[in-house]
Amino acid sequence: MIRQALLITTAGVLLSACATDLTPPSSAVAAPVAWDVAALPSADPATDRWWTAIGDPVLDDIVEQAGEASDVRIAEARLFEARARLGSARAALRPEIGGQGSAERESVDDLDQDTFQALVSFSLNPDLNGAVRTRAEAERLRAEAEAARVEAARLTARSTAVQLYAAYREAQARAAAGDLAVRALEESLSLADTRERAGLTSGLDAASARAVLASARARPIAARQAAEEARLGLEALLGLNPGALAQALSQPIPDALETPTVHALSAPAAVLARRPDLRAAELQLWAAGADARAARRDFWPTLSLSAALGGQELDPETPFTASGFLSQIAGGLTAPLFSFGRLESARDAADARRTQAEIAYRQAAVDALSEVEAALVALASAEARAATLADAVAAADDQTRLANQRYRGGVSPFLEVLTAQRAAADARADEASARGDALTAYARLNAAAGLGGMPG
Repeated sequence: MIRQALLITTAGVLLSACATDLTPPSSAVAAPVAWDVAALPSADPATDRWWTAIGDPVLDDIVEQAGEASDVRIAEARLFEARARLGSARAALRPEIGGQGSAERESVDDLDQDTFQALVSFSLNPDLNGAVRTRAEAERLRAEAEAARVEAARLTARSTAVQLYAAYREAQARAAAGDLAVRALEESLSLADTRERAGLTSGLDAASARAVLASARARPIAARQAAEEARLGLEALLGLNPGALAQALSQPIPDALETPTVHALSAPAAVLARRPDLRAAELQLWAAGADARAARRDFWPTLSLSAALGGQELDPETPFTASGFLSQIAGGLTAPLFSFGRLESARDAADARRTQAEIAYRQAAVDALSEVEAALVALASAEARAATLADAVAAADDQTRLANQRYRGGVSPFLEVLTAQRAAADARADEASARGDALTAYARLNAAAGLGGMPG
């Protein structure tokens, strides 16, 4: 709890620079002293494809597909929209050129006159107050934020795919452990029936074995249901029809399901710097600050320039009108005097949006540190549980073997055999759960560290 408090406090102090709209904060947060971690993903860009270290080809293919999930494609479409808005904003800084042509016939008494005109017009907003240029900069920052959100969506989709795959493999392992327990109990029931027919025991042993066996047979059923639900969730994430992954996932559980070793990282600064969601929040804050500056510059004067060149042809000409060259040059300086609160309200609204973006950025930074911390704790806990439960499985197998030997020799009651077999089944199921939790925590840790968002 002390480490968590220090992380949050340090992040809050270091992000306090975002209080002004002119100087939004930098994402280069200094390392809190309390950030003492045993393992974090390496800052090496090669580790962005962290799932390949697991060594499961099926998982590699699934994660590659997750990089093109629906959420990623939607984020890419938003990026295209943002770039289009940026192009429109930049176009406002360039001259506008237009053409105009007209033909007219006028009849006065017995005189018919034809008039033909052709003009080329030029108009330019020199952006005297800088509002247009500032808004174009805001759109550029928003486009960059959308690019970061594409990366964040891809990162989230890939991490979610690994977590669903881990849930599927965990359920598959629990089902296999349940099947093993059922086979062992069936053998015990057969032994109890044999000893009962030989008159060595009463019918109580066989009845007890049947009761325990009936309960054990329900466990693999529940585990397989959980596996199917995880598979369906994975197929939905990838935009596949139900059952599309059934064949690929029907392969045996690979030994490489173990979580790979992760490398040490001395500070969270690199973590925060490569978090795409945090970069997006920072860019959004910069854009909101630009909007607030533009709203203030709307109070300043604006300048407009225009020109037109062309000619006209009259037939017939008159003493008062003639054919010839036409030209026009105009310039205007406009300054708001009374807007009746319109400009003030726009400025206040821009300030409110900047404040919202500031709060969102602060919270994103705190969430980033907290997510890394939580994933580290979960990974360490799951790996410790898995190691302990592996020893428990070995011990339970020895206990089961000895209990069977003693029962066959008439030394121990049948209850000891059932108890040992139940303990072995529970230990195997718990070990599968711990290994699934470890793989899930590993995926969460890499996502929290900002890895996995680069395109394949």
